Amino acid sequence: MRVSRNEMIAALSRAYEGAGHHIGDYEDAAQLVTWSHMCGLGGFDRIALPPVGPKGGATPRLVFENDDIAVIDAGGADVCEHGSLAAHLAFSKAQKAGFAIVELSSCRYPDLILRSLSLVAQQGIFISAYWTDQTGSHGASFESGAIFPHYWRVEKTDVAKECSTVTIMCTTQPALLADAVTRQAEQPGMKRLEVSAAQLAVNYNDALELGIAVPADHWDALNAAAWPILVPSDQHSRAGAGPS
Repeated sequence: MRVSRNEMIAALSRAYEGAGHHIGDYEDAAQLVTWSHMCGLGGFDRIALPPVGPKGGATPRLVFENDDIAVIDAGGADVCEHGSLAAHLAFSKAQKAGFAIVELSSCRYPDLILRSLSLVAQQGIFISAYWTDQTGSHGASFESGAIFPHYWRVEKTDVAKECSTVTIMCTTQPALLADAVTRQAEQPGMKRLEVSAAQLAVNYNDALELGIAVPADHWDALNAAAWPILVPSDQHSRAGAGPS
């Protein structure tokens, strides 16, 4: 079956709200998951259903910070909870120092940070991120002003971890970012997948025009995850609702 972008965002928002995420957080989570899924990088098919409840508390823990570096402990939370904060902190530091590195440690679903990075890149700065999860090592690099990144993955079947560390690099100087990207990409002998920014744009626009392909059972599970926020149909809930 196919659903629209708005339908996907609405269903995910209800599911994350049902899991206990706060107002604002569940909308952000829905946007991040939908954006990644429409790009063809997975999203909806990777999260747990029903979604995992919030773990990071109201604020993450700042482990270390100076003018151009920061380390944030997400406490096992989804990247949806603190990814935007980490991306905007990197942006703020890079604007002042020219180059910044922010690490977001102990986070789940690190790949979902890409939309947060896209919003930063569109403000006119170069930004990239690297992480390792159960499927291997990943990287994404945005040109200044870009909506979509160049993405790569190096498969490593021996990796088994529930939480990851996302390293974000942000700079006003493209040469510094290009050098960092080259060093991260040098892993000879490993099976490598690359997807260009142009291809991600095609994937996104196709999903926008044709609808997002979703297995019917997954869609049913997503909608069922919203049950905690639904009002039960009983006499008390119908009080004041008008004639039946």
